[in-house]
Amino acid sequence: MKRIALLLISIGFLAACNNQSKTQNDTPEIIKGTAIYGDSVRNDNIIQLASLQSAMNGETKKNLKIKGQVKEVCQSKGCWMTMDLGNGETVRVTFKDYKIFVPKDLGGRQVILDGFAYLDTTSVESLQHYAKDAGKSEVEIAAITSPKVQLAYEAKGVVVMN
Repeated sequence: MKRIALLLISIGFLAACNNQSKTQNDTPEIIKGTAIYGDSVRNDNIIQLASLQSAMNGETKKNLKIKGQVKEVCQSKGCWMTMDLGNGETVRVTFKDYKIFVPKDLGGRQVILDGFAYLDTTSVESLQHYAKDAGKSEVEIAAITSPKVQLAYEAKGVVVMN
C-alpha cells in the first residue's frame, strides 16, 4: 500500500514538474484601446465600416465586428451614435439592452464594435426623436415625414482606439 502511494506521489510530482512548453492559446487577444464600453472585443474577423453593406451579402441580420469613425453621438445620454459608411449614408449604432452609454464627445474618434448589423425600418417618431437628441432645430424635426429603411447596428462592446 505504501509503495502504491509513493508511486502515485512520484507520478504526480513528475507531472507537475514537466517543463514542456505549453501550446499557444488559439483564442484571439482582447483589443485594448483608450476605453472599453460594454463587453470586451476580441481581435479577429474585424471589417472596415465601408465594407459593411457588402459583408451583409443579402442577409437581413449578421454578426460582425466593424471598425470605423464615429460621426455623431446622442447629446442627451450617449445612448446611440452614427457612423459614416463612406457612400453618403450612415449607420445608426444602438447598444444591447440599452446598457451602454458612450461619451457625448466621441465624434471623430475611431472605434471597433462587436455586435450585429441588421436591416431596419426606422419610424417617423423614432427619426424625430433621434433628431431631437442630436440637437436639430424644430424645423428640421418637422421636416421628417416618412420612415427610413437602412442598415443599423446593435453593439454589445465598443473599444475606443487611440
